[in-house]
Amino acid sequence: MPTILYKNDQNISPDDVMKIAVYAEHVGRQCYDVFAEDGSRSRSDVLSRRAQAVSDSLDFGNEPYFPPETTKKVLDLHAMVSGMCFDRFGERGHMGKSMDLLGMAQDVDDVLDKLVSYHLSPEELKEAEADWAHEGQFFSKDDISGDETDSRRGV
Repeated sequence: MPTILYKNDQNISPDDVMKIAVYAEHVGRQCYDVFAEDGSRSRSDVLSRRAQAVSDSLDFGNEPYFPPETTKKVLDLHAMVSGMCFDRFGERGHMGKSMDLLGMAQDVDDVLDKLVSYHLSPEELKEAEADWAHEGQFFSKDDISGDETDSRRGV
């Protein structure tokens, strides 16, 4: 598990706080994490409490600050939503994450980059590099660099 260091110089804007608030609101109203075999879904008490805890702890002042306790709440909610938490449902039990939720999750990642630093042990770093090398084999060099190939342009 990486070591998480909380930053004191956060450079957080009111827009950043709003991004977290919108994310927590969406998760608390639109996301589900408990699924029954009959196709029904519900929101666990843990998910509801985490979303509410994030909302309750936000500083909407002109110069907001995220104390470590608030940052931990955001990290916990974000980790839970990244897993088995969905807001889009289709036929035959299809579950997914909407583009809205994925965009909000990216916004939260961007804000978290201002709040925390992750430090990996040498073993974790080696494992992460091995995972990246493994995952990287499934992408063409152009996918990694961002250059468009003819196949990606549809030519």
